[in-house]
Amino acid sequence: MTSGGFAGRIAAIDRSQLGALHYLGNYVRRMPTNLPRMMENAYDWEHLPFVHPQAFSSITIAEEGRWGWRAEAGLPAESGGGTQLIELLVDTAQAYWATTVVEGLGQGTQIHTQATDVSGGPDFPDAIEIDVRFYLPRAPQTSEQSAMILGYLQAQYAGLYDQDEALMVGRQEALDIFAHNFAGRASPNDPCSVSLGNEADLDRGIVHRVMLAGADYAVRHHAGEWIAHPAVCPHLLGPLADAPIADGLLACPWHGYRFPIGGGQETSGKPCTLGPAAAVSVANGDLYISAPRGPRHDHHTG
Repeated sequence: MTSGGFAGRIAAIDRSQLGALHYLGNYVRRMPTNLPRMMENAYDWEHLPFVHPQAFSSITIAEEGRWGWRAEAGLPAESGGGTQLIELLVDTAQAYWATTVVEGLGQGTQIHTQATDVSGGPDFPDAIEIDVRFYLPRAPQTSEQSAMILGYLQAQYAGLYDQDEALMVGRQEALDIFAHNFAGRASPNDPCSVSLGNEADLDRGIVHRVMLAGADYAVRHHAGEWIAHPAVCPHLLGPLADAPIADGLLACPWHGYRFPIGGGQETSGKPCTLGPAAAVSVANGDLYISAPRGPRHDHHTG
């Protein structure tokens, strides 16, 4: 399968052709997030195999723009493997997007999603509702088959949006913290060194968080020593505090970006650099974390 399967496709949603498809049913959900985060999520093809590994094993972008994106997606071996060519077209002004399986399993299936702002009240200062509508290239042979397919799709999208909701809420929280800290720039009152207390008494099984010179650090006991690396991914503020470490590299759970734990360039060559680790020392039995010297690296807030 090659991205040549996208040849001749237009970069705009054509709702008039929905009449030629079979409307199967929908999935409706309310989520504690906002339209900017939801639309950002729709455009974000990169997160699919990392946030949704049960549905995607890989993704290779063919083309993208403000109109949306087209990509080749790998399917997990446990679901049969193989690949799909997927197209996602976006109408940002209407908070609407349409996904089409161009080639592969489910070819011809279209999934149209309308997002609506339903914010209001103290319990839901941010809230949206999504209406996900499923269209098949042809009607199932029986009502039982139709109900089975719809139930499968509804369950699949419930799981996908459980994971996306966690990402979007985390992303907004990270943006709020970033803004509160003056876009990551140090205040004269920010400490440059802090003590976490007696080193022997510190819990080695948890991550300790410290703010130094306007930056958030994760202090962890790893490979027999204490380390203090940036707790936020410089790509889209992904959470690095609990990120897995393998072969001396941190892997962001949102997009799979990998950085040396001491800081530096993303290892696959993406234009993204993690700031340097903080200095760790022990004095009079106490563990001290000190801000690194040298230039800071800006975060990509989107």
